[in-house]
Amino acid sequence: MSLTRLDIFNLRLFEKTRLEPCSGLNLVMGENASGKTSLLEAVHVLATGRSFRTQRMESVIRHGARDLMVTGRLRLDDRQVSLGIRKGGGRTVARINGKTVRSQSELAQALPLQVIHPDSHELLSGSPAERRGFLDWGIFYQSPESMAHWQNYRRALIQRNEALRRGLNDKALDVWEVLLAQSGEAMDRARLSYLDTLLRHVRELETLLPGNEGVDIAYRRGWREGVDLKTLLQTARPREREMGYTLSGPHRADVVFRRGDVLLADGASRGQQKSAVLLLRLAQVAAFRSVSGRSAVVMVDDLPSELDEVHRDAVLALLQGLDCQIFVTAIDPRQIDARGWLRFRMFHVEHGRLKEVR
Repeated sequence: MSLTRLDIFNLRLFEKTRLEPCSGLNLVMGENASGKTSLLEAVHVLATGRSFRTQRMESVIRHGARDLMVTGRLRLDDRQVSLGIRKGGGRTVARINGKTVRSQSELAQALPLQVIHPDSHELLSGSPAERRGFLDWGIFYQSPESMAHWQNYRRALIQRNEALRRGLNDKALDVWEVLLAQSGEAMDRARLSYLDTLLRHVRELETLLPGNEGVDIAYRRGWREGVDLKTLLQTARPREREMGYTLSGPHRADVVFRRGDVLLADGASRGQQKSAVLLLRLAQVAAFRSVSGRSAVVMVDDLPSELDEVHRDAVLALLQGLDCQIFVTAIDPRQIDARGWLRFRMFHVEHGRLKEVR
């Protein structure tokens, strides 16, 4: 699976731009603030409906424009699939093969995407929500039915929290706690199953990135081990009535990453953190292929940053071994060794203008 064409309208510096990438390595080069990252951002918007740089989509729309639009064509085996999304004025319209889809998640199913960018170290040192999202990316593809459990859980959590704040009686809480427990424990099982799959691929890939041998992942489920969630919710009612929200459950889960006795969150350098995140994200891509038989698109923004030549070459070799479509940005193309890539294209961005370098 690969993108064969990307059209961008009114996204940051880009008024109207077309990219025709190859199915292998696509190197996007240019100075800082030239639009390299915005090009990757456009792919991310097409695949997810969101930006990886900001939660405020208004700031992604080109100054003076009312909305943005990104369209793309995918090659899936011998089929062509068209995707498109328009965002602006608080509205989103997404289409697949010309038909409007109800959920942006349908775009994500069609265009699985992993992105590693300069702030990706927050997977290790940021909020637990970052790490829950990391797990749930894998579950979305490995066990799609589990996402229905997550949706049920979130709906029940909102209702239970509202009941707690309003001081409703135990009978009102019973209704939502049954759904919370059932869907929450199902989500917990899905996360544990996915972690087993992911760790196998981490072990297979860790020796390919120097300094990452022995990276381990510890899962904290969000409530006490050995206690079923329904019982815990019932016994926690008095305190949670005072707090006004639910203190236990998979929405409070976290993941801890270590290498030996070192916590990667605060005991590793930025370069070591970037290398570890690359390992973890690329292991997700490998796990996705093993489960689905499909390839994902991988984007690495500013790959040379904080990596020496040995680690850059190791990352490129690992990416090549994944046999998927890759987008890499860099200021200096000499820092990216493209030798050995059968499918390679280079593009130059300057002030929002894109051209292929031949």
